[in-house]
Amino acid sequence: MTNSPATPIPGPKPAPVIGNIPDMDSQAPVQSLMALAREYGSIFRLELPGREMIVVSSQALVNELCDEQRFDKKVHAPLEQIRDFAGDGLFTARTQEPNWGKAHRILMPVFGSAALRDMFDDMLDIAEQLLLKWERQGPEQRIDVVDNMTRLTLDTIALCAFDYRFNSFYQKDMHPFVGAMVRALAEAGERGRRLPLQNRLMLITRRQYDEDIRFMHQIANELIAQRKQHGDPHGKKDILSAMLNIRDSHTGDRLSDENIRYQMVTFLIAGHETTSGLLSFTLYELLKNPEVLARAREEVERVLGNETPRFEHLPQLIYIDQVLKETLRLWPTAPAFAVYP
Repeated sequence: MTNSPATPIPGPKPAPVIGNIPDMDSQAPVQSLMALAREYGSIFRLELPGREMIVVSSQALVNELCDEQRFDKKVHAPLEQIRDFAGDGLFTARTQEPNWGKAHRILMPVFGSAALRDMFDDMLDIAEQLLLKWERQGPEQRIDVVDNMTRLTLDTIALCAFDYRFNSFYQKDMHPFVGAMVRALAEAGERGRRLPLQNRLMLITRRQYDEDIRFMHQIANELIAQRKQHGDPHGKKDILSAMLNIRDSHTGDRLSDENIRYQMVTFLIAGHETTSGLLSFTLYELLKNPEVLARAREEVERVLGNETPRFEHLPQLIYIDQVLKETLRLWPTAPAFAVYP
């Protein structure tokens, strides 16, 4: 215990009514927060219309906020909008909602090492499609890395989780689901920044938003119905099978079709910019650092040789793992999260 007075949390001076909105670049919010951290230190406060936000950036302070006994997940404004189509899926659910705990208990075993081993061949299938495409294009062809990595991750998630093929590498345009998802995510972000009256007046934008949500839900509902009717034709125990068949150990209930639909959309959203962003930035950093690229290539050649990659090879790719982790440190694809006491 100490009787010393509390030190006020520093921060930029807020403007009347609009608070610290001028201090934030809506096109680069993370970079704005990083700049403010350099100016005010590892903890600072911002005043926004109707709320106050405390931002921390040191490992010690972040560790404090990760204490789940004292702080809980905050579903902030952007996530509230994403709930329009992701509902109470794991990413957007509040921890007090029944389906949050139920889905956690049902799905955690699905991401264990045994389950990942079962998914490996499907992951390799999609990766080989990407490499074959690059080989066909030849060394002079410019490659849109972000587009290709988005196709890679979405195709992998859909095949491993739901036994569904987007076949993104066999067509010029991506599956319509992807377009609907990208537009809905962009509009959800914009809706969180607009005034409620603005959202009500933007009728054309609202119609497109509603149509995109209906289309995503339609695809998910069709996959659920097909699996219920025909079972898994390949006998795989994938994520969709787990959600349909496993009962919650606490309640004895299965997930509802509605929540399964939300979880399916959630998985595809979560993989859209996280893994694809990591892989894109990894290639960027490898090309900037040829000595690291050479060492990574040497490890792959030493571990794999002429063999087809197997799950057992992964623990041996130690340097590749370090490259991926360093890329995440430099370019975090999920750079911030919100909690409340």
